Amino acid sequence: MSLREHLRNVLPDILPPDPKDAIKGTELIELVKLKLEQKYSDATLRYHFSIMSCDPSAPIAKVEHGQGYYLRTNTLNSMKSARHMISPSQATFGDAFGYTTSNEALLRANKFRAVVARCGENEGKFPFILQETFGEEAQYEDLWKYPDVISVSWQIGQIADGGVEFDRDMLQLQRSFGSQPFTLRSMKMKLEVRHDTFREDFFQCLSNSRWAHFGELIIAEPVEDETLVDGLRSLGTEFGIGITSFGLGADDLDELPEPGAIRHFKEREMEGLHKLIRFQRISESRPRSELGWEQVRTLRSTNAEIESMFQWLSHSLDNGQAQPFASFRSGLRPTESPVSL
Repeated sequence: MSLREHLRNVLPDILPPDPKDAIKGTELIELVKLKLEQKYSDATLRYHFSIMSCDPSAPIAKVEHGQGYYLRTNTLNSMKSARHMISPSQATFGDAFGYTTSNEALLRANKFRAVVARCGENEGKFPFILQETFGEEAQYEDLWKYPDVISVSWQIGQIADGGVEFDRDMLQLQRSFGSQPFTLRSMKMKLEVRHDTFREDFFQCLSNSRWAHFGELIIAEPVEDETLVDGLRSLGTEFGIGITSFGLGADDLDELPEPGAIRHFKEREMEGLHKLIRFQRISESRPRSELGWEQVRTLRSTNAEIESMFQWLSHSLDNGQAQPFASFRSGLRPTESPVSL
């Protein structure tokens, strides 16, 4: 096994996911040496760190405008789950979704997905990103069945320590009356919409959100063509789908750090991000009074990621508090089985 392959195996166990906790090169060299059986010089290891940090498929990323390395959570393989967010004009035809994508376009799509998730978290929402659903085995019809992100909003507590502490009396009261203490937004995302594709994009969003409280079509680039805006607004208003552009073009996304770094943005970085975003609300989403439970049962039985999301919701209700899905996934012991909704 080459040194590069060894590093791909050991670095994920060493590097921190948050760029704020980045490890400087000298310290990383010492930590890596403890994991390698063969001895390598400091210069050799430092060279490989530098080269691999420029490789989007490698698990190591370098802090921009600073020193140190951290874990790249979105490699090329994992980023492929966002390839359907890219329109044919930004790619070439060929794969199961109708086109193959460049690495640059994939990176932009993953950055945008991270931006949407982090903005939701900043507003007190809990985003759940579907990634395995749109992996290598995904089929074209999956675009009509499943959203890209499901955003959870809890209505019954106070935000504390990155989570929500429920008002147990109110929770019990709502459940006794059959009311749902959370709302779910089903979100489809695109880097751009065009005249020849916006109807398909819209009706995919409508189709894969009929079970949720809200349906949203989220677009990265500004929609400047008034005819296109009118067409989207007409559909959104008729069917109750919210449509929003973040006003982020390709150059804007290219300037942002890698997706894993965006998910760890703190207050100062969020202020800079919001200065970059130019929201354009094209239509408002119309809420449904309750979830489409028949469709929910079908989704849970056919999609393991959506089933895990509902287990997360059930676990939160059972424990009287909500935490981000990553905390639930890492803290749940293998023998635990969350209660069902």
